[in-house]
Amino acid sequence: MQRILVPVDGSLHALKALHIASDLAQKYGGSIVLLHVISKEKSVKDLLDLAVADTFDPTMRKKLQQIHSDNNASVPRALLREIGEKILAQATNKVKRLGLDLEVLEIEEGDPVENILVARQRTDANTIVMGARGVSASGSFSFGSVSQMVFEKAPCTCLSVK
Repeated sequence: MQRILVPVDGSLHALKALHIASDLAQKYGGSIVLLHVISKEKSVKDLLDLAVADTFDPTMRKKLQQIHSDNNASVPRALLREIGEKILAQATNKVKRLGLDLEVLEIEEGDPVENILVARQRTDANTIVMGARGVSASGSFSFGSVSQMVFEKAPCTCLSVK
């Protein structure tokens, strides 16, 4: 196990996946590759419900709450990118504190499954560790549709964390 791809979306399961991936990297001398994929389908409620939402700065929270009060207004791309940067920064800090080798990929946009599989191939990661479920656009937790599709299509070891 040398390169472990960890897609992070700010959900509790993704944070747990990062913890387990870091443990595996420490134990087996591996490195971590972090990826965040912006999903335009995420609602404001989904974003405010993220496990990392309590670390958003007041300006970011205010923007999200304003959009939420505008009844189903879409989240601007720039704000989604800012949230993605925050999620990646937090994950990066956790891995750096452990002294592990780390590669942080550029934020991607679009289909999470496709982007995760492309990142795995591009980085030659031989393991993917990701949350069993993330936050969906429906305002509720999805039951692993992204992780399930990645695991069906990925030609490497995959670990689902709940």
